Amino acid sequence: MTLYQQVREFLRRTGRRPNKKLGQHFLIDAPGLQEIVGTAELTDADFVLEIGAGLGFLTSALAAQAKKVVAIELDEVLYAELQFKFSKNPHVTLLHADILKLDLSLLLDDFPPKNTKIVANLPYYITTPILWKLLEHNKQIDTCVLTVQADVAQRIVAPPGNKRYGALSIGVSYYAQAEIVQDLPPDLFYPAPQVDSSVLKLKMRDAPPVVVTDEALFFRIVRAAFQSRRKMLRNALLINGVPIAVDALDAIFDQLAIDPRRRGETLDITEFAALANGISRRMSESVDQ
Repeated sequence: MTLYQQVREFLRRTGRRPNKKLGQHFLIDAPGLQEIVGTAELTDADFVLEIGAGLGFLTSALAAQAKKVVAIELDEVLYAELQFKFSKNPHVTLLHADILKLDLSLLLDDFPPKNTKIVANLPYYITTPILWKLLEHNKQIDTCVLTVQADVAQRIVAPPGNKRYGALSIGVSYYAQAEIVQDLPPDLFYPAPQVDSSVLKLKMRDAPPVVVTDEALFFRIVRAAFQSRRKMLRNALLINGVPIAVDALDAIFDQLAIDPRRRGETLDITEFAALANGISRRMSESVDQ
């Protein structure tokens, strides 16, 4: 029975329809699944966390190669199907949970980071918050292989000056090296989404590519710059709550030779780091005075 036939049989048997609110689109292309697994470069020492296991098509392929797969599924009916399918598989542990509410630190703590990988076809409606959550746990993860909306993948790998370049581009590049492995057209899914998809590989960095003295301030500045991306950088930072006086900010721009009239989308990560470090130093000096 093909993967498409298995989805149709499940829907007929349960009287279900794919849940649009949960972003359910089942990948029914066997070569595509194998490409995802191959991209993860799994070994029999690897622990894999799968987010949104669905009907377990990817779960089965992962479990055939990894030491352990923890598969998370929120939908109760799908979770029951997974329990039936994997109840006797010693390589698979199932969790009926919401990934955004799960304590990842606790879950990942039992496994060595170099052998910990995230492989998932992410629900598109919560892709960005899931990405940020995974990045927060970068020290516990080696690699992520994620099927995401193609537009999100393009935003992540976009260079400065590109219309897709933004806070997510910088956030991911700070923690990981990103590449788009392949594109997946809508007809490889059931039901077919209205957008193209891409398989994205994130290899977590041992250390960020820039030195930042205050990470929270760095990301605050990045977000401020893109919250008003049509405005000049100077104005965007001031109106979006970066805690510095106008004259002090102008002095930092002058010292770094960054034109305050530029837009945030033209700055690369090195320039954002220099700006954040300059503001951090000025804030520290103000406190000491």
